[in-house]
Order: sequence, then structure tokens, then C-alpha cells
Amino acid sequence: MKVHSLTCALLSVAAFWAGGTMAAQPDYAYLTTVRLSSGKTLQCAVNEPLPNGEAAAALTGREQTKAYVLATQRLRVLSGPESPYPSPYTAPAVSCASAG
Repeated sequence: MKVHSLTCALLSVAAFWAGGTMAAQPDYAYLTTVRLSSGKTLQCAVNEPLPNGEAAAALTGREQTKAYVLATQRLRVLSGPESPYPSPYTAPAVSCASAG
């Protein structure tokens, strides 16, 4: 009986651990809020779709560049000085929608 209980306990722990690692979102995919110098606040999705199927905001080229740089700041910290190209860290897909 003790062996059966120990086996069940170990299987439960293994299943919980495996399920937790599969459900984790990669660190290169995230949502972030960006505030441009023009006063616009944007919700930007990096390497994932915008939430609730929102449409991308109409931005000027300058605003789009600023939003991209601000939204991908976290990736530059994560990838470090050297990273293979292309990868989700070095060639991210960024889309931004108006936050309010």
C-alpha cells in the first residue's frame, strides 16, 4: 500500500510540473503599454496577436517607430548583445492598438 501511495504521489507531482511548464508563455511574447511623446497611449502586442481581436492603430511612421522601439525594449534586455537572427528576440512582430 505504501508503494502504491508513493507512486501516485510521484505521478501527481510529475503531472503538475509538466503541465505548468507547457502552459508557461515564452518570455519573448508579451503585452505592454507604451506612451508616446505625442501623448498617445498604446497597448502593444509583441510576438502575439492583439487581445480581443483589436485592430492596429493608425500611426504615422514616426509614431510607429517610437512605439516599436519602446515596446521591444524588454527583448533587447533579454536577448543580450548577441542573438541569432532571425529569432523572436531579434525580429519581433509588433502591433499596437489605442489604449484609451
